[in-house]
Amino acid sequence: MSLELDKRQRAMLREMGVRVWQPMDAVAAPVAAAALAPMPAGQPAAPAVAEKAVPVQSAVAIDSVAGRAQSAPAVAAFDQKMAPSRPAQPIQPDAGTEGAAAWNMGKALALYADAAHTDGPRWLVLAETPAAALQSDAFNPFDGDAGKLLDNMLRAARLHKAGAVTLAPLVRRGASDASLAAALPALVLEARPDVVLVMGRLAAQALLQSNEPFGKLRGQVHSLHGVQTIVTHDAPYLLRIPADKAKAWEDLCLAISVAGAARSRAA
Repeated sequence: MSLELDKRQRAMLREMGVRVWQPMDAVAAPVAAAALAPMPAGQPAAPAVAEKAVPVQSAVAIDSVAGRAQSAPAVAAFDQKMAPSRPAQPIQPDAGTEGAAAWNMGKALALYADAAHTDGPRWLVLAETPAAALQSDAFNPFDGDAGKLLDNMLRAARLHKAGAVTLAPLVRRGASDASLAAALPALVLEARPDVVLVMGRLAAQALLQSNEPFGKLRGQVHSLHGVQTIVTHDAPYLLRIPADKAKAWEDLCLAISVAGAARSRAA
């Protein structure tokens, strides 16, 4: 059973920079019905008009029971309304697999706790974060342009209505609370996530102990400490390369599907 997103969630997707399109079948029927309706007596026939396909914006179909999601067939243009346009910057080549020992983890935060659903899926988000962001005691993952985009991404994926969402910032060779290699197993045990979402190319390669290009790590279901794991781009990267926002949405849809399936098995 598929369910279209409401106006607010459509707005979230637009803020995220992803525009999706609805197949013409959904709008062709009423148009055809109007065209075939009998005309009143004495009214001249309307002149013939050449057919023209008109794209209609729609949400992404999401299964509200199993948590399965799929992108609309033609993910097309990418808006940049959320933040000022920034020139694309070259991606640094992989420096080799560092391993989790080369990373630190900041204090884990509970997101959207006031709106949590006890029977919803549980998420653990591991977000690659600049070291400077954790130097403040009042770290807020939703600060700034990147934080706003992160919030829009998670809300578009309905994480604000999940069972629980825990976010832990990951810092590459930066001052932080604890070594990632030591802290992550304990966090997984405490958070009991149905899915882990790793945001950031370097963090994903380190956690998965992989030198594979990030494009090959995306779109797959990995495992961290026994929990199914999806990797995707982090928000700062998407601000630099907005054309990849559609890829991030595909990753979120895969994570939604994995989380929903895991929750169904646990029920």
